[in-house]
Amino acid sequence: MQQPVFALAPCSTTGVNEGAFMGTGSRVVAAVMVFLMHIFFMRLVHAATNIDMATAYAADNFQTRNLQQFADEVRSATGGRLNMRIHPGGKLLKPAQIYSGVREEKADGGEVIMSSLEKEAALFGIDSLPFIVSGYDDARRLWEASRQEVAKILESQGLKLLYAVPWPPQNLYAIDEINTIRDFTGRSMRVYTPATERIAQLLGARPVTFQVIDLGKALAAGRIELMLTSSWTGVDTRAWRSMKYYYRINAWLPKNMVFLSKRVFDGLSEADRKQLLDAADVAERRGWQMSQESDAEYERELKNNGIKVAGLDFMIRNYLDRIGETVAREWLKKAGANEMKVLLKYTVERSAK
Repeated sequence: MQQPVFALAPCSTTGVNEGAFMGTGSRVVAAVMVFLMHIFFMRLVHAATNIDMATAYAADNFQTRNLQQFADEVRSATGGRLNMRIHPGGKLLKPAQIYSGVREEKADGGEVIMSSLEKEAALFGIDSLPFIVSGYDDARRLWEASRQEVAKILESQGLKLLYAVPWPPQNLYAIDEINTIRDFTGRSMRVYTPATERIAQLLGARPVTFQVIDLGKALAAGRIELMLTSSWTGVDTRAWRSMKYYYRINAWLPKNMVFLSKRVFDGLSEADRKQLLDAADVAERRGWQMSQESDAEYERELKNNGIKVAGLDFMIRNYLDRIGETVAREWLKKAGANEMKVLLKYTVERSAK
């Protein structure tokens, strides 16, 4: 965060009669000094505070478009005092470095997929437990149950949570038809979180790690045969160049979370902090709606480009459910009291609906 620096130039009295300067001249100088001080403080009040935000996603991604609109609304609401500058496509920090980079003050804020940080805190992994949510309503309940604890974890690491927005449901892409569970064996499967890596292992597939900015090239090169990801990612990476099937399984709805350095946040005025958080609330609501509306649109585009959209055979789906249960049990073994409390709260809320 860059704060502008102002300095007053020294006043010169060259050519001014010394006696006059002591009389009328001194009043003129005093008036000029008052005027300059007024300008000085006005410029301080209206000076822009630059806040650099790092994201791994392309500028036309709905998550990035929402982030940019958030930045624009913050700038407008604060009269230009807060100037959030969005750096898309991993240009400011590489995807894997965004979370640590903000903590190390290499950027003022960032956006990451929460479940990729499970090694930082077990609770972040709840976002990608397979098949515990069935759609956006469940995803919202899970976020409401976990938000407070997520915010506490971030705060303990010097970060301030602003908002979170889900991706469309994670579904299964394949280069050819999946008819039996043996069709997973030995296939290269793209992974991007500890949970997806474990799922690949349990399926007997071969995990290969590609972050979203490298995924398109990997697909075009035929380096991936299976992947669990959203309809949007399939469109963005032109998955139809190699993938021929898209199976709706609604495995989970992972969220991107947007956060700010707590040092930067605490350095803002109380009024600007309020404007920032108010805009974050709006961005979260808008982002959830954008995600839900975009899913159907992206599925149509997958179809239009030759990918067959289908459901899995009952027996295969049942097999995936059992794998999901295994992943959930393993997560619970390393979860603490807070994680257990969050999952229980979500389960109770879901059962009550």
